[in-house]
Amino acid sequence: MATIHIIHGYIAFGKTTLAKKLAQELPAVHLDADDVMRQLYGKDLPESEFAAKVPLVINFMWDMARKIINAGADVIMDVGPWSRQMRQDALNIAQQITPNVIFHTIILDTKIARERLIKRNQENQILDVTTTEFFDKYLSLYEPISDDEVLIVKRYYQE
Repeated sequence: MATIHIIHGYIAFGKTTLAKKLAQELPAVHLDADDVMRQLYGKDLPESEFAAKVPLVINFMWDMARKIINAGADVIMDVGPWSRQMRQDALNIAQQITPNVIFHTIILDTKIARERLIKRNQENQILDVTTTEFFDKYLSLYEPISDDEVLIVKRYYQE
């Protein structure tokens, strides 16, 4: 039976890089929230509009995931559920689609992630909203996966 792989990590942790690698190795269909957002709404939404569109993008991705799983293929959800509650919500939705759900979490120091974000933005920013100010503003919402969460988790340590 097909599996949903949920990528977890904060901004600039390397979620999309990991998701692309897994998509090749498994194989699986990679659904990327940033890519969907950019294709549907452009890359330069103001933060308030961006926040309003996120639930629409995530719901669209879950609809696509259901179709892909029903076709027998694995799916990688590159959504990065930051909080414990977001992960529980994602798990609940995923388990309505398939019992096979694996979280892939990236362990990285947030100072290194912030430096990566600065470099990424200088080279070719994916979404204009992901600035260092955005990074700093939402960092307090990020919660690493804890050992007491009832999840199947693979951990990836980055430097």
